[in-house]
Amino acid sequence: MSNDNSGQSEFCQSFACALQSCLHKNTYNPDKCEKVLNKLKQCCLEHGAQSPVICSGFPISKSSSSK
Repeated sequence: MSNDNSGQSEFCQSFACALQSCLHKNTYNPDKCEKVLNKLKQCCLEHGAQSPVICSGFPISKSSSSK
């Protein structure tokens, strides 16, 4: 697998990893990981263009936020 940004990870990757860890620890119960998920959503809102793969499932425009 080739990577054009060799040595660089996506901006929000640490939040995505934290969410995966939280979900794993809590038998994939998203209610237990709401704070971590909100941090990932906020990162994607602010830096989605720098994390296109990780943030692909989230809206990355501040105008589309619902809260």
